[in-house]
Amino acid sequence: MKRIFTLLTLLLWGGTLFHFWASGRIASYLHPQFHLYALVAGTGLLILAVLWWWASRESDAGCHDCGGHHDHDDGPRSRLSAGAALAFLVLLLPLSAAAFISPSQFGEAMVMNRGIVTDISQLPSAGMPGGNWDDAPAWDEKIDDVDATWDRSQDEGVEYFTRGPDGSIQVETLDLLFAAQEPGLREEFENQRVSIVGQYVPPRGGAGGGFDLVRMFMVCCAADARPLGIKVTGEPVAVPRMGWVRITGIARFDDNAGVPEPSLELEKIEEVEAPREAMLY
Repeated sequence: MKRIFTLLTLLLWGGTLFHFWASGRIASYLHPQFHLYALVAGTGLLILAVLWWWASRESDAGCHDCGGHHDHDDGPRSRLSAGAALAFLVLLLPLSAAAFISPSQFGEAMVMNRGIVTDISQLPSAGMPGGNWDDAPAWDEKIDDVDATWDRSQDEGVEYFTRGPDGSIQVETLDLLFAAQEPGLREEFENQRVSIVGQYVPPRGGAGGGFDLVRMFMVCCAADARPLGIKVTGEPVAVPRMGWVRITGIARFDDNAGVPEPSLELEKIEEVEAPREAMLY
């Protein structure tokens, strides 16, 4: 029995990791740079299960050849089987819950518990090699080797973003949070019509006066994921809580105790399908 429990444990862990990778669900749990490692781990566990089953045949055969020298139903033997069954359940119950019961996205309770990030400096990030962000050139600072024929009278920054059929700039929540910290970008995005996809978070207590549009940002894995939020000024709408929506509105940057925070003046909201990669990295 213990041999079967061990085999099933290896097969289920390996199969689950392989399934998460093949189905794309791994994107909700790990940064893309670790996806290959999950595939290797899952494949390795499946191979290990086959090799272990083959290698354990001799010990299993020896037990069957022991004749009547010991009783397979004695107390210690029964306790050993019960212990193996308990270990099997402890190992596999959390895995089964994660794979077949839990959703592939964070809920509203987690967003509220972790707090919605509206200041990019609150995000965990690696230090800049050889210096810090203060060493980086200012937005309007002259940089060598720039094409002198470039027309600086054109929009700077926003022209690199895709525009929708209505002319709105297609951005992510992370783009506006970065723009809020850079005066040049902030000036360009101010009063521009933008379109953002995210999850709808109604105001707490159902109060009016706006709602939040959030998108999860992941550095390494789901454990460090933080919700990035953009405040949307406008009346709450009848869409599911944490449902995926596309917001089109006018970008504003409000001063919050000396820290500029982006917001959107709502023009249009529509429900959309969840993007294939729900996380931002």
